[in-house]
Amino acid sequence: CMGLLNVHLEEVAFSTIRTYNLQHATLQEFLSAEELKCLPEEKQVKFWSGNMDNPSVAMAFRFYCGLTGLKSKAVQKAVFSGPLPNEIDHMDRSLFLFHSLFESQNIPFTEQVVQLLQPTLDIHAASLSQFDWMALSHCLSKCSHLQELLVSSIVPINYIEKICQNNPFLVKLKIGFNNFSINDAKSLVQSVQSLEML
Repeated sequence: CMGLLNVHLEEVAFSTIRTYNLQHATLQEFLSAEELKCLPEEKQVKFWSGNMDNPSVAMAFRFYCGLTGLKSKAVQKAVFSGPLPNEIDHMDRSLFLFHSLFESQNIPFTEQVVQLLQPTLDIHAASLSQFDWMALSHCLSKCSHLQELLVSSIVPINYIEKICQNNPFLVKLKIGFNNFSINDAKSLVQSVQSLEML
């Protein structure tokens, strides 16, 4: 454990109190997720129900989803209740949920959740990361009822193509703030044209 653990000594009266913490938060979050997945299901539900809006456990939840595959129906119900908004930005809870669905790789559950999306989706985030787009495209490619997709951020072309190819009812695609190459634009047009032939 040398280098992984910090030991803090505090002198109190006639004794020394030792406290420990891990050197890097990511390891602590992983170990927290590992511990949570070992709890009885009702305790897992109680913890996630009370902490889904707590940003300090967001990474632990992503690890938890990857470790468990989000197979617990009770946890699914506690975490993914209610309709999803029709707008997404980089600080949005729905983006966090898409991250979690991606980490779980639970395709049937992802398909079930994304059907709760409205037919029009507006993604207005100036600074989505590659991982954000990977998670979004993974989830939105499981959604078959999108009719309008409005994107006002820089988006990698391959992720938009993946979303378009799997949404046969998509009739409006509006993308702003992009720096596509000519080949990227041609490829996207071909993807959209192939949709119209379906």
